[in-house]
Amino acid sequence: MCKDKAMKSKYIYLMIIVLLSISQCSKSHNETHSASSTTKAIVINDNTSVRIDPHIFSSRVTSVNKGTIVTIIDISKEKQWVGGQMDYWYKVLLPNTIKGWIFGSSLALQINASDAAIERYVESLWKKEADTVRKEISGKWWSINKNGDFTEHALELYPDGSYKSYRKGTKGIEGSYSLNFRTSEVVFLDGTSFGKNLYFIKRGNSYQLAESLQDTKIEFKKIAEFKDSMPDIAPETTVSDTQEGVTPDDQNKNTNQ
Repeated sequence: MCKDKAMKSKYIYLMIIVLLSISQCSKSHNETHSASSTTKAIVINDNTSVRIDPHIFSSRVTSVNKGTIVTIIDISKEKQWVGGQMDYWYKVLLPNTIKGWIFGSSLALQINASDAAIERYVESLWKKEADTVRKEISGKWWSINKNGDFTEHALELYPDGSYKSYRKGTKGIEGSYSLNFRTSEVVFLDGTSFGKNLYFIKRGNSYQLAESLQDTKIEFKKIAEFKDSMPDIAPETTVSDTQEGVTPDDQNKNTNQ
């Protein structure tokens, strides 16, 4: 059994080396070459580190999200142990043209795979991920301003992909939401009381919901988990929308009313 695994690993290694050699030869004769002559891989772990050199103590260049498609441009000569797993390091070209090394356990190699097959793999990966994310973000959320004060918007997210958005003391909007993993957005298909989609951002083992990935005016804080039903609770005190950056135009921009 161990011998078979070793032979399989050796075969994969040789295949990648051959493909990379063919790609480099083609490039020397012609500056442009088809995507089919390159080996691609899909990132399968969240916040995967991209490092300057092929070892765990090397400085991190950046990090990439699960589902990112990268191009393999080199492979380490030997396997290494990282986090209890033994694999090669792969030098990759990111979609934004940054280059660096990613450990093999964070990649799903797509040797000789067509672009259509790669996209199908990514879609299946995101479908599984969507089920997990919907469960983790399900619950009652309430808007907060930069000072951490509760403001006037409530958001109820359900694991079946439905939601309810309302201002405190109003009936609100009900509808369905989808998850866009390319942009890390919760897309509200039927509008919201605050007139925007939200980014879902993973911090440690939990998620945050915010208007922006950087300088955000609207954030939401989870105040209750969803169980068999949504808890009927609300903050005791809230402040006005003007303190969270929501204008009357924003409030009416993306609603059905």
